[in-house]
Amino acid sequence: LEAATVYYLRLLVGRLEPYQPNPLPLAGAAGQVELVREAATLLMLLTVGMLAGRSWRTRIGYAAIAFGILAGRSGRGATPPELAAAGQVLTQMIAATDRRSRVVGARVAGRLFAVPLTDQPRATVPGLAEALFTLFNQPDETERLAAMDALGLLRISTAVTSLGERYQFHRDRNQRALAGGALEALARIGDTSSIAIVTRAAADPWSSGRDATALAVAFARERLLNDGSVSMIREAVDDRSRRVQALGYLAELGFAVP
Repeated sequence: LEAATVYYLRLLVGRLEPYQPNPLPLAGAAGQVELVREAATLLMLLTVGMLAGRSWRTRIGYAAIAFGILAGRSGRGATPPELAAAGQVLTQMIAATDRRSRVVGARVAGRLFAVPLTDQPRATVPGLAEALFTLFNQPDETERLAAMDALGLLRISTAVTSLGERYQFHRDRNQRALAGGALEALARIGDTSSIAIVTRAAADPWSSGRDATALAVAFARERLLNDGSVSMIREAVDDRSRRVQALGYLAELGFAVP
């Protein structure tokens, strides 16, 4: 429905070629059709949530997941008004009293507003960063991992100091998942102050192995040290347990994805 509607709109205004100035001017009937199209999209997403969830919280959560899938990473498939509205809903979810809503909200927000590593960090939806910092300080491990993931994907530079402290804290206690999550977020943000942390991690025997944390260290090394650790990420593609993670890292770093 989305693809067909966009095609009709572009055909209507004679703008089938998207790479041109003002590719889709919303003039006349086109603007009204676009409003109807957005309403139909929201209705479809709500319907998915209604069918998949058993309570209002889970229904909203499933609708948010469906929107995240439809919009794609970094919100490429959504319009600015849709992203703004989604950002407000996700911020409220992250601040909700229900734990599952908080985790889902953070996960979807991270994918939807992810800033590519080749782009400059940009301002986030008002209140979103603050909500993620609150989640980051929750005692539950799953919530902290979701918050670190989102902070890294959004490349929020104000989180660098806290993430660095958390990495060392969890490293000292041999909490591999949490330490790996913090290091992964630092790598995505890409602040030069994190180079020292990654350098120490590269020389630390603790960071070796064949699990998700060791792969996160390889990602951080390639991202900040450019030391050829991409070879370890490529090797992990053949490991069923780490394949998805490795493919994601290759795509983020700009390497060819098998």
